[in-house]
Amino acid sequence: MRLRRLQWVLAGTALIGARALAQALQGGAVAAPILVHYQERAPYSQTLADGAVQGLVATPTALAFERAGIAFRWMLTPSQRQLALIQHGTAAHCGVGWFRNPSREAVGKFSVALYRDQPLAALVRVGAGWQPGMGFEDALASPSLRLLVKDGYSFGVRVDALIATRAVRKVTTSGEPLQLVSMLLAERADWMLVAPEEAEVILKQSPNHAKQLSLAPLNDMPAGLERHLYCSPAVPDALMARLNAALPPLPKPGRAGARTP
Repeated sequence: MRLRRLQWVLAGTALIGARALAQALQGGAVAAPILVHYQERAPYSQTLADGAVQGLVATPTALAFERAGIAFRWMLTPSQRQLALIQHGTAAHCGVGWFRNPSREAVGKFSVALYRDQPLAALVRVGAGWQPGMGFEDALASPSLRLLVKDGYSFGVRVDALIATRAVRKVTTSGEPLQLVSMLLAERADWMLVAPEEAEVILKQSPNHAKQLSLAPLNDMPAGLERHLYCSPAVPDALMARLNAALPPLPKPGRAGARTP
């Protein structure tokens, strides 16, 4: 009899716990801090000497979580691992600074924009044969210029489609951004797409970078893309709404910029 009563108590406790968890999820709460993934990728996100994480997308992210009263924890995670956790994991994960595209939207949740990039430009290896005034489509059609692209990365629907259909010479890698720069310097490719604000940081990192690489504007590029928090389905919609409400508006389209506190 005592054993049976104990079983009833345990079953009842489990049922109450499950109901409480469901109610918490519906109300926009999670059982543990949300893991927010980032890369060491200045100026978007970087770790400071005191362990704090800041940058063009990291800073507004942290402010939004704090304003919304949502517990979170930073995790330094490679981009492909971030995608795996967000799209296939069961816990509450978010990644900072991701571009939207239909395939990602189908398996995850995006916040409102954190930051809008300047229009994409070309980071070119000096001596690669880049011609002054060359546009994006000109470069794609060149039989001598090798475009370096990161596997699984997106530059938006239009640019992705042009790369897929018109790039004559393309080198694909799974490396992180600094590894792509190293590949350019090693002459394993000739150019890559980059936001000018990131290119400025790259060129200042080393005297060799400034001597061997140059930034070329692309006059046929569309306006810069917006970067978002990209979160797993386990993050409740109510919580996403609280984060969105905690993010102030971006500057008007046509100007790059982050959300202002």
